[in-house]
Amino acid sequence: MAAAALSPQGDVGDMRPGDATGSVADYEGDGFDATAPPMEAMTLGVHGGGAHSGVVPPGFEGIDSHVLDAAPRARLTEEERLQREVARRRQQDLERRARIFDAKARTIGVDKATLDRQVAEKAARAKAEAERSRVEDREFLGVNRMLHIQEKEKNKARFEAERAAKEFSLNYLNFQSRDVFDLNDPKAVTKAAPTRAGDTDGRLGPASFQKFNGEDLHKGERDRQQKMQMSSILEQQVFEKQMVRRLCDGDDDVYRQQAQEVIEMRNAMEAEETGLRKSIMNQYKEDLLAAIEGRAAAKSSEQESNQMANQQELDFHGTDPFLQENRPHILADGKAQPTHYKGSTRDERVQVFGQQLDQCGENASKKMQESHADRAHNKQAEMTRKHLVMMEREKQRMRRAQAMEIAGHNRSMLQSQKDALAEAGPDGHKNKLHNEFFEQFGAGTR
Repeated sequence: MAAAALSPQGDVGDMRPGDATGSVADYEGDGFDATAPPMEAMTLGVHGGGAHSGVVPPGFEGIDSHVLDAAPRARLTEEERLQREVARRRQQDLERRARIFDAKARTIGVDKATLDRQVAEKAARAKAEAERSRVEDREFLGVNRMLHIQEKEKNKARFEAERAAKEFSLNYLNFQSRDVFDLNDPKAVTKAAPTRAGDTDGRLGPASFQKFNGEDLHKGERDRQQKMQMSSILEQQVFEKQMVRRLCDGDDDVYRQQAQEVIEMRNAMEAEETGLRKSIMNQYKEDLLAAIEGRAAAKSSEQESNQMANQQELDFHGTDPFLQENRPHILADGKAQPTHYKGSTRDERVQVFGQQLDQCGENASKKMQESHADRAHNKQAEMTRKHLVMMEREKQRMRRAQAMEIAGHNRSMLQSQKDALAEAGPDGHKNKLHNEFFEQFGAGTR
């Protein structure tokens, strides 16, 4: 393929459509001189303006370095923007011409260097992203571990505070530690000292020497003696059991020997009984098989005899002239022989007609009797139903009467209770002490 030639105006000749995005000739219509020498490229900063390269321009010696290193946005006119765009397009066209004039790249259509650079950039980005992810994961795990530690410490502190508060409440704020607990103590009577501790109790004066029913001043001593007695009894029982065990040590061997002999005797008897039962069952089995064979032989012979009898009967029926009607029964005068006539006579038919009339009469009388019995049964059932209904109504009437009687009785009792309360007054529910209560203890107890 012939190389493309450049035109005097810088156009690319013999180029296919779409090989370049534009050329210098595209801007000649806007007053742009294509023959002018190229302008010196500007070093652009972040925002498109000039950048400080280390040499301080005249008049800027006293300015701070961060001001000199600043990259302000360039304030360009329309002509300067157009000139910058033309320079960019020119550089892009030069790079495109190099790719077009390269026969290998033009034939294959793939810029391997660009692809390699893109692959390297993509791999670098993936590596940087993976490293950043690992760093973030480590930071996240560290923060999560710290949060867990803080949460555990917080929960532990809260638990300790709650436990301390609960222990303080149980120890110092319970119901028993209140100053009015003695007024509400359900066991105050049990905890209180008895009215008298004996005849020498100093709390009682000469007029208070008495002995209450049910008091037990020697309960402690009695309980101690009872415990000692119980301990002595238990020790005696243990000693007796040990003595009985020592006396009966040889009896167990004798008992085991006797039990072993009894077991061996029983095993021998069971073995003998098993053998006898087995022989009896074998004999029974043989007798049963013989009986089965005899019944089978008898059944077979009976079937053979029945078949022979049936065959004889069939042979007789096949040769009997009466059944086959092959005997001549018409006389010479054209009349049938009376002995060979099969049928009923007129007298017999008249007799059958009379029997049928008798049967019809019997059926009619039977139906009449059945209808009479049905009417009697229905009448009896209706009378029974009416009697049951009357009994149920009577039962309901009696139940209502009882309910009314009970309600009246309850009202009278309630009224009597109200009258008794009204008569007793507001203190009628309180127990009163009568003289009869003190009379049962004697005259000197009050």
